Amino acid sequence: MQKKHDKHPVKAAPRASKYAVAPTRDRWASDVIVDLLHAYDLPHAALNPGASYRGLHDSIVNYGQNRPTMMLCQHEETAVQVAHGYAKAIGKPMVAILHNLVGLLHANMAIYYAYIDRAPVFIVGATGPMDETKRRPRIDWIHTAQGQGEAVRQYTKWDYQPHTIDGVPESFARAYGVMMTQPQGPVYMIYDAWLQEQKLEHEVKLPPAGAVKVPSRLGPDPEALARAADMIAAAEHPVIITEYTGRDHEAFHSLVELAEAGGIPVYDINARLSFPSRHPLNASLTKDHFRDADLVVCLDARDWEKPTTELVSTTRELASVVPASAKWIEIGFGDLELSSWAMDYQRMNHADLRVMADTTLAIPMLTGLLKARLAKDAKYRARVKARAAQVAAKTNARREKWAAQAKEGWDASPITLPRLASEVWNAIRGEDWVLTAGTLEEWTRKLWDFDRPYRHAGRSLGTATQLGISLGVALAHREEKRLVVDLQPDGDLMFDAGALWVAAKHRIPMLVVMYNNRAYYNDWEHQIRMAKLRGTPVERAHIGMDMTDPDPDFGRLAQSMGWYGEGPIDDPKKVAAALKRAIAKVKAGQPALIDTITQKR
Repeated sequence: MQKKHDKHPVKAAPRASKYAVAPTRDRWASDVIVDLLHAYDLPHAALNPGASYRGLHDSIVNYGQNRPTMMLCQHEETAVQVAHGYAKAIGKPMVAILHNLVGLLHANMAIYYAYIDRAPVFIVGATGPMDETKRRPRIDWIHTAQGQGEAVRQYTKWDYQPHTIDGVPESFARAYGVMMTQPQGPVYMIYDAWLQEQKLEHEVKLPPAGAVKVPSRLGPDPEALARAADMIAAAEHPVIITEYTGRDHEAFHSLVELAEAGGIPVYDINARLSFPSRHPLNASLTKDHFRDADLVVCLDARDWEKPTTELVSTTRELASVVPASAKWIEIGFGDLELSSWAMDYQRMNHADLRVMADTTLAIPMLTGLLKARLAKDAKYRARVKARAAQVAAKTNARREKWAAQAKEGWDASPITLPRLASEVWNAIRGEDWVLTAGTLEEWTRKLWDFDRPYRHAGRSLGTATQLGISLGVALAHREEKRLVVDLQPDGDLMFDAGALWVAAKHRIPMLVVMYNNRAYYNDWEHQIRMAKLRGTPVERAHIGMDMTDPDPDFGRLAQSMGWYGEGPIDDPKKVAAALKRAIAKVKAGQPALIDTITQKR
């Protein structure tokens, strides 16, 4: 069955001058916050409306001439996720504005994910007047908390509530610097509603225009880095694990130089795209190179354990695949981001050498040390060349195996994941494309050519995060007119279908291809494991997991939100033509969704 939906194409965006107004004679305290948003060049503000920041809202729209651009979202989680996606895509911060205590609580999960994903989100909040005489009956009381920042203090880098308008500039500047200092993360600034709404009776001094906004990067100890180079040069089978180095696009290229200088396979965990997918030394998605490793080098990698262990999920038994004699080097921020509440810091890596440093600086320095050794040591040079050739041979064999596996069940219905990944790749490979979050169970990483650092902002996070983050990624690339693709799980979209409207409203063209298996299948698999372990009926594992009866019609849903929508499509032969039609719509400025029905795995 196939349906096309295109009744409400997106109209042209209104001209900015339509909303231009002459400045008012009076100035208000909330104007100072707008001055700071301008001074720190924060271009967009995603929000869900609320009366607690009505003063700031008016100042942005009128005094600030709608700069930062206000982006209306239907839920506070979406607002934070858009800012999260924008930040992780290009490394620049974005504002999310939340309505007092209740808006903050709505956004809690999105803030937590931004924190563990190191996304610099500048969260602006508000609270009912702390002056009890200015509170409106009931509503300002139930929306006001003592120490409102306490609600998210365990997973923001800093929160602050200035008590006078003169305290706003300094705290704003500090918050920005804290947010942008590596490892980055969200900050939360709370502005009293009554403080915002008061007339400004005097000039408030802003931070000096020439002041440094963010401290310099953290450089490595030269002696420690020299020792790391010695350990790499002495190793027969070194392996690199990287997770967040790609947060700086410069490091995407410098990591290639390091790997080539040492002939070292690279396992990219993919919190940010850190290494080209088709490079001969790319050893991602396989644990083979760890089995005989004598040195593991972790570069800004928190999740070192998952790629180096094998898990029996049912019994939670964990076994390392790395020989016990292997040495470990860790270069990164160590426990600088350690939280005493959330355990995102994961298991301790008892490394033989730990170097505290920003990998953006450390990687080129380490490469320089290895290149110097290559230049003067012929035996080392020969060993590096031979090792690189061996790794490349394994990489090529692995890619050939994946290509063959992708052809299995090629014409099956529902559509196999590798077939869908192949069809999308064939449709976009000639474009300047970007993949947002989901990787289609890693089939895109197996089949696509991720050749530039901006091609992918990094792996998806938990359910109910992908669509909002994808909107932010698409916003970040909108001016470059890149074709942004979101391989969108059905369960995730159902959490916040209203986010589709955000793309249409704010003219964010993107292509959504539904990974629609009509289930929350990740949990379904866990129930299958439990059934097999306990001897309960596997046939009942779907209860509470399937998304059928009724089947959501995502094509019509998208159409109702101003998108081009098409589907459901369960015949793989029809996908290519549907993608061609949808991409034409996206290029014309309209977001488009293709609903494809896929196999569970």
